[in-house]
Amino acid sequence: MTTVTRLDDLLDGHPLGPRIPFVAVDGDVEVATGDLMAKSWMGDETGRLVNVRWQPGRVDAAAMIVEAATASARPGTVLNAATNAEVHPDPAERIALFESCGFEPWQEKEGFWWRDEGRELPEPDRITARTLAQVGSERFARLIETCSADTLDRIDADAMASMGPSAWSAAFLAACDDSTWLLAEDTEGQAVGLVSVGEFDEGVGTITYIAVAPDHRGRGYVDQLLRLANRTARERGFTGMLSDTDVLNVPMMEAFRRNGHSPEARAWHKWMHRRKV
Repeated sequence: MTTVTRLDDLLDGHPLGPRIPFVAVDGDVEVATGDLMAKSWMGDETGRLVNVRWQPGRVDAAAMIVEAATASARPGTVLNAATNAEVHPDPAERIALFESCGFEPWQEKEGFWWRDEGRELPEPDRITARTLAQVGSERFARLIETCSADTLDRIDADAMASMGPSAWSAAFLAACDDSTWLLAEDTEGQAVGLVSVGEFDEGVGTITYIAVAPDHRGRGYVDQLLRLANRTARERGFTGMLSDTDVLNVPMMEAFRRNGHSPEARAWHKWMHRRKV
């Protein structure tokens, strides 16, 4: 017989805050474990993350973990669940698990891998880049808010609706290292967009944010920003970058491909689900 036990809240220094651990045991064998994280994977207060792992063939125990975590959440709480083809060996099984437990599809993201092969990189010849220290956080936050107003990223759109555009923009800016943000201006000093290149893993970077200002879209500035991102990754000593974008954002996916970022080079592909308790 399989039983699920909720352990005491554990403050373990996890970046998503305190977690409530659960364990499923069949006889004396641990067959599934899970956690109810205090925050979503974005590190904000828009939801809590359900993280679950199980032994092969024991998806039934995993479902018990998910239901126990759901029962432990306060009414009105939004629960998030993530699946990644590069992390989870059977994404279809994991997706089916969450959907059988009442979670609904929320967002799907495609990963893009860029490797620095040491070749000469094209320069962004139509823009000038300025850092956050040079420009100031207020101008950056306003531009993030303007660029994100009609975002095709479903999670960002929902977070802005929940937190308010200004609060979300300020929180997003604060979540990234100051040194990662670059604001791009055209030859007349007009802000045309911005990009942030942060660290994904040791030696690997990621584009944490990229956007073109609404009034300057359709003029090729996204390619200028990606050129800037590639060169910035090299300057920071990254051997490559792993970034992702909502599959609804077809223009961004096409821009990634044009600038040497490949969706085929890595298995990275994410599915996000959520459920309101």
